[in-house]
Amino acid sequence: MNTNDAKEYLARREIPQLFESLLNGLMCSKPEDPIEYLESCLQKVKELGGCDKVKWDTFVSQEKKTLPPLNGGQSRRSFLRNVMPENSNFPYRRYDRLPPIHQFSIESDTDLSETAELIEEYEVFDPTRPRPKIILVIGGPGSGKGTQSLKIAERYGFQYISVGELLRKKIHSTSSNRKWSLIAKIITTGELAPQETTITEIKQKLMQIPDEEGIVIDGFPRDVAQALSFEDQICTPDLVVFLACANQRLKERLLKRAEQQGRPDDNLKATQRRLMNFKQNAAPLVKYFQEKGLIMTFDADRDEDEVFYDISMAKLVEKYGFTHLSTGDLLRNELSSESERSKLIRDIMEHGDLVPSGIILELLKEAMLASLSDTKGFLIDGYPQEVKQGEEFGRRIGDPHLVICMDCSADTMTNRLLQRSQSSPCAEDTSTIAKRLEAYYRASIPVIAYYETKTQLHKVNAEGTPEEVFLQLCTAIDSIF
Repeated sequence: MNTNDAKEYLARREIPQLFESLLNGLMCSKPEDPIEYLESCLQKVKELGGCDKVKWDTFVSQEKKTLPPLNGGQSRRSFLRNVMPENSNFPYRRYDRLPPIHQFSIESDTDLSETAELIEEYEVFDPTRPRPKIILVIGGPGSGKGTQSLKIAERYGFQYISVGELLRKKIHSTSSNRKWSLIAKIITTGELAPQETTITEIKQKLMQIPDEEGIVIDGFPRDVAQALSFEDQICTPDLVVFLACANQRLKERLLKRAEQQGRPDDNLKATQRRLMNFKQNAAPLVKYFQEKGLIMTFDADRDEDEVFYDISMAKLVEKYGFTHLSTGDLLRNELSSESERSKLIRDIMEHGDLVPSGIILELLKEAMLASLSDTKGFLIDGYPQEVKQGEEFGRRIGDPHLVICMDCSADTMTNRLLQRSQSSPCAEDTSTIAKRLEAYYRASIPVIAYYETKTQLHKVNAEGTPEEVFLQLCTAIDSIF
């Protein structure tokens, strides 16, 4: 069996994840008899159903996983308010940190001792100055991390760092160096670059950046060990943005990018390996940040502007302490619940009929009641779509304090839909879009007229940049507070 066959076997059988979990358990429990302890752990693996059921913390006792929050804790909804401009210091949930599981280390390889580096222990940020806010953007290869990171950085005036670009530039500038030649081969096969090397490059880059209000780091960490190392050597991030995307969608985007950009790590074999690595590491990494209350997840299986719209909406929600409700999300969540109501909704949709407004209003009301004690208000997206829905909402819940109409020309909407359609598996032509717009105008004009007489209706010019639209939205909301 050659090296590649061995690596493929280990990856297919989920052996690295099993070893990581066993080592985490040993370091946490420190048993008197490690052999007996490992035997009991392996027995548990059998009971769970195999290696693929083992997570990084399977053998970590519950009391070691999460300690109570410092300073009384704080809900997740405060994070963007603290991370983005106009923020204040916040307490975060402490995690009982386990020592990182080191990946293959070129620095410690005896055959490459001439290239070994001593990773210095130094302060990355000046302790006499306020530390910049750190946002980590993670997701699968091809999920749009670079695109969204740049948009976030531009929107809020933060500095942007691409970890992948850092490594590629280093490889290009030191191509004759034996160590970096080997790292280039590792990356080209779809493996992760050595953890110690990557952290060192990030630290050096951070130290070159002048005083900034915030920094967006794209593509790091890739696993829990890297997350722990980042916290140990740099800092705890203020926010982690996770871009969730279907595996097939990631593969399509990577193959398309390979044609357009010719990146060496986008070859077919490397792509398959990178996707396998992501699948193995994503769940424990997301869980780790969830336990710390640091992560926000966005559906990245869509057009990039739609994804950034959701990120911007999250910012708006966090700025004012609102709860964001989307009828589409509520319907999808209900369908996945397997309740009696979900079966009724599924039957209606399978017959091609619209879900009755009464059911949608029930879902809205239940979601609002669930969040009532922990919110300053509700931002309801895309509702009502007809006057009847607005009247029913007013009777059963109450009239809204503000109705915002995103005003946009038919030409602009058509161009945006056509552009979005290019990256969507369900492409729309101009005739289909024209019918959609006709239906929209037919329903929206009476809704606008209805609310003009009942409450504050504020029209926002949606022709501008996302930043311009966001500022208009803030002005509209500020007018009622």
